[in-house]
Formats: sequence, C-alpha cells, structure tokens
Amino acid sequence: MISNRESARRSRMRKQRHLENLRNQANRLRAENRELSTRLRFVSYHSNRVRTDNERLRSEHTMLRHKLSNIRQILTFRQLTNQFAVATSAWPCNNIVHPTAAAAAAEQFPSLIAS
Repeated sequence: MISNRESARRSRMRKQRHLENLRNQANRLRAENRELSTRLRFVSYHSNRVRTDNERLRSEHTMLRHKLSNIRQILTFRQLTNQFAVATSAWPCNNIVHPTAAAAAAEQFPSLIAS
C-alpha cells in the first residue's frame, strides 16, 4: 500500500512538472509571438514606404525622360535652325524670311518661338 501511495505521489509530481513546463513553454511562445508580430508590423510598414517611394521614383523617371526627349528635340531644332541661318546668310536675298514659312515654324514649334 505504501509503495502504491509513493508511486501515485511521484506520478502527481511528474504531472505537475510537465504542466509547469507546458505553462513556461506557452509563456515563451506568447512572448515570441508578440515579438514576431511587432517585427512583422515594422517590416510591413517599411515595405509599404519602399513601395510608395519606388512608385514615385518610377513616375518621376518617366516624367524626366519625357522632358529630356523634349529638350533634345528643341536642341536639335535650334541647331538645325542655326545651321540653316548660317548657310543662307551668305546670300543677300535669303535674309528675308517668307511670312508663311515663319508662321508655319511658329505653329509647328510654339515652345521654340516663345523661348
């Protein structure tokens, strides 16, 4: 009978230790879960910021490429105009600009005339 009671007491102690180990493990896992949730929110926030910045930079890149293309066209037109002016200035009769040619140039390239 005494050995039976002793065996039951040891069994209850093992069960108590096991239960305490499970509680400790549950507490550690809750703490780890909170830490991982915090890290996930931090990474998600920064990921969204990077995504937003990336979209803004892509849009800015497209706009700047378009502006550069326009500037190149203007520069090419001005260079051609200057070359034409130099080439034709040697002839006195070419110093007179024909009104319809001037109007056509103004209509085709309004930003160049305004500059």
